[in-house]
Amino acid sequence: MFLLRMAVIGLAMLAAPAMAQDADTVTGPARSVDADIIMVNDQRVILFGIDAPERSQRCFVADRIWACWDAAKATLDTILSEGEVTCTLSGEPDPFNRRLGTCTVGGKDVGEEMVRAGMAMAYLEQSEDYVPAEAEAKTAQLGFWQPNARIDAPWDWRRRNPGGFR
Repeated sequence: MFLLRMAVIGLAMLAAPAMAQDADTVTGPARSVDADIIMVNDQRVILFGIDAPERSQRCFVADRIWACWDAAKATLDTILSEGEVTCTLSGEPDPFNRRLGTCTVGGKDVGEEMVRAGMAMAYLEQSEDYVPAEAEAKTAQLGFWQPNARIDAPWDWRRRNPGGFR
């Protein structure tokens, strides 16, 4: 009888984390809301560990203005078009009901693909996971790392332009 009780308790303990994980996972078609924020079902998800330019941020290639936000958002749209997205969420919702999340589509990490394409930067305040993908983009001179590109890191731009991105 004791062994049976222990087995039931053990099964209950195994089931509890799975239920919590289900509550913190969203799956479905996704669309971009910003260059690093997506909507999956009714949940806005800020892609964890990356940072992309703000809508009003100006970037340059040589002496010409480059619409880097548009380019980053279009890249995110292309990645999301590959199929159903699954996001593992973390933290509590912010005042805009957004949550941080690591998302995959077709077995690929969405944030990693954005950084590898040079359309987002590894956001070291949250994670170092995307540093290798950023190194790949720099070596290949893609996106933000193309020759003669000048872009402020989005976190630096926001610090100098408080409220300029909403």
